[in-house]
Amino acid sequence: MNTNLQLLCRQLLIFVMPLWLLAGPSVAQSNLGPARSAPEIVLQDGVKRWVADQQKVSPEAVDLLPFDPRLRIQACDVALQFDQPFSSPETVRARCPQPVWQLFARVQLRQGRMNTPASQAEASQVPPPARVPVVVASTMVPRGTVLTEAHVRLAEVDTPGVGSPAFEKVADVMHAEVLRDLRPGVPIRSQDVRPALLVRRGQMVLLTVGQGGFMISARLEAMQDGRMGEQIQLRNRESGRIMTGVVKGPNQALGV
Repeated sequence: MNTNLQLLCRQLLIFVMPLWLLAGPSVAQSNLGPARSAPEIVLQDGVKRWVADQQKVSPEAVDLLPFDPRLRIQACDVALQFDQPFSSPETVRARCPQPVWQLFARVQLRQGRMNTPASQAEASQVPPPARVPVVVASTMVPRGTVLTEAHVRLAEVDTPGVGSPAFEKVADVMHAEVLRDLRPGVPIRSQDVRPALLVRRGQMVLLTVGQGGFMISARLEAMQDGRMGEQIQLRNRESGRIMTGVVKGPNQALGV
């Protein structure tokens, strides 16, 4: 009886041991945690590459928070699509067109702050600085020079580079005296010039009187110095008559 019992135990051990050996790897795998499926690996790699491209960083700098272990990610038959539908740049949506499903992933950068799509779009839509035509020096102009058309020209300059109010018409600086050295291409501002002394006392000035087609000119003696736009007294040497004129150029005046 004892011999028969021993034989039966040996047969049971021979049958059970192969099943235990086959179960060994599964038991070891369960102790290490669930293995990532191929669709999950594809999804994670796709999210990292997309975020890295958006943020201009290396994929290694992108960390992906773990998915819910209960989630079963289905394989996508076509390329996954990614976007950021919310204001938070840490949330990325992955969409599969076939079969149709979507999933939200949480990402972080190891260094730095993530830029939102809105901030990137706003940065790309910032308009360039406005350009305005202003009067600039066409050559090096030393201090004390009385400006003519040979010294200046019109040029378009970025608004921030204009500084204080600059002249917009060449005529506005004609016969103006330069108060400091001017470099080529630099806008000429109101504090850079002043009306030049165009008439000196005792000089003969061509005074023009009249309007339209009726104009009379005569040479009169300046009774005082005058700058562009200033009123001065002029005397007719023959008759002694005193007249008033507005300085309009070198030794030129217009009667008032």
